[in-house]
Amino acid sequence: MTQHERPDRYLYEWQLDALTAWLACGRRGVVEAVTGSGKTDMALAAIADAHRRGLFVMVVVPTRVLIAQWHERLVTAFPDLKIGRLGDSKRDQPDQCDVLVATRHSAASQRPVPEEGKGGLLIADECHGFGGGVLRKALIGDYNERLGLTATLERSDNAIERVILPYFGGVCFRYDFAAAIEDGVCAQPRVAFVSVPLETKERAEYVATEQQLVDARQVLRAIPKMPMNFSDFLSAVAHLADKDAGEHGRAAREYLDALGKRREIVANSTAKYQALTVLAPTIRDADGALVFTETVKAANHAINRLDTELDIEIITGDTARAARESILDRLRTGNLDAVAAPRVLDEGVDVPNANLGVVVSASRTRRQMIQRMGRVLRRKEAGTGARFVILFAADTLEDPTATDDRDGFLDEIEAISDRIQVFGVADLHRVESFLDWNGPANVVDPIRVNSTRIMTVESDRWDIIKGDDGDSNVARDLERDIGTEAMYARLNYLMWSEHTWLHTWVGERVPDTPQEKPEDAPVYLEIEKLPMPELAKPKAKKKRLSTGESPVRVVTITAGFAVECTGCGTLSAPVKFKWQAMDQTVECTCSEW
Repeated sequence: MTQHERPDRYLYEWQLDALTAWLACGRRGVVEAVTGSGKTDMALAAIADAHRRGLFVMVVVPTRVLIAQWHERLVTAFPDLKIGRLGDSKRDQPDQCDVLVATRHSAASQRPVPEEGKGGLLIADECHGFGGGVLRKALIGDYNERLGLTATLERSDNAIERVILPYFGGVCFRYDFAAAIEDGVCAQPRVAFVSVPLETKERAEYVATEQQLVDARQVLRAIPKMPMNFSDFLSAVAHLADKDAGEHGRAAREYLDALGKRREIVANSTAKYQALTVLAPTIRDADGALVFTETVKAANHAINRLDTELDIEIITGDTARAARESILDRLRTGNLDAVAAPRVLDEGVDVPNANLGVVVSASRTRRQMIQRMGRVLRRKEAGTGARFVILFAADTLEDPTATDDRDGFLDEIEAISDRIQVFGVADLHRVESFLDWNGPANVVDPIRVNSTRIMTVESDRWDIIKGDDGDSNVARDLERDIGTEAMYARLNYLMWSEHTWLHTWVGERVPDTPQEKPEDAPVYLEIEKLPMPELAKPKAKKKRLSTGESPVRVVTITAGFAVECTGCGTLSAPVKFKWQAMDQTVECTCSEW
């Protein structure tokens, strides 16, 4: 690979804009872009530029499956580089490779760092998952350049504010489904909501939880600063359930318990699986279908209803890797009609392009629903439409016609859909014709940016920048028109067959290492912070010997005894006796950057 050669000939315009924004933020930030829009390709461009500048790169991923996927993509994109793996029985180290792909757990426990004197870029895939007490240690401070990738930066705890944003700096770019569909990067869906009734016994069980829910909600709604929006309300309830030991925490736990029971009732509604049988021809005729459930039990119910009508397989967390890959390959090649999956396909797994999603039970987590939508909304060629069938139990918390406690996900999918229609059980025969849709008549072609688009529209002339003799006036005019970072992005994140004087000129104006941002530098995007209710009676924190995450040991010092953090070496206050040291804590710096 030559000095400025990129493995791909172009980037989508949004990908280049995201990299430009990341560069303007000192090469630190989170890119929040919906599933299916091409975050990996964007990251490959950042990796190519980092390697050109002599940096070591580590890509940290959630699972062993993603190690294999990223490794394959990297080997294909950079055949001349050494691509290592850490995790899944692989133990490569930074001195053995140019790019290292590691699981979060392996990176947290082994903390691989760039060789001395060599800078590093850390890319965290699905970075919303790095907030836990152990996994946050995978966010290693030795890497000066940091790029987080996620579809939605959401968690139910405070780890985004306390861990993720302090490490990455902030969200530098955001790309939602509305923008992706407008750009032609993702497909616009047609959505059929199918209403089914609960059976008499199911309705009785559903209603039986009502009083518990009402009583708990009454207590919770009266708490100051309690959000009224249902999605935010649920986040606040989860916060109280986890942190509050008093009446409010008890009400929150009772509420979540009752809500869980109701979700299980509607998720396993008999009528839903009867409806699946009627919908079997629609599923069979799709160009790949994904059946989404919340539990293995629900996925098995779907399989039992459909396996006599079409060729369908199930993937769970216990499915062996070889079997999972075989199933997905069969779906990719058209030798399998559908795959049923209880949440296991929600994040990270490279799922073949499907044009029908059947949601048997919707997740209340917006992040999971964004992941599911992205599996079906990947860009489609002309003649293929993206479709969803969303089954819901009428007059329940799933009902899209309800005005109270309404899912935010419903608002989102309604806003981006080509058409939406609600069908009852008596109308099921009309669903197939409604979904017999080949997509829009005119498919928007995404804007693809290559090296010929470095210049402005007025001065788009290759001949003034090729060769060895440069014109600094031309460079300054470009800098004035599109900005230094945009110039750098077009010159270094796209593929160039040769090094030009302009590469050198702009390279001297963009530092290779993150600097303090000037006052006029772009700010990170606003993060919506939920106003969490105050804790009436905070739960007592579990006592631990170290406030960090590394083990501790008792050591002898001149003044007596102390506890030492084995991670950073910080000592507790000295005490006279060894047994007293066991009650000490260490204000260590293991979790700081």
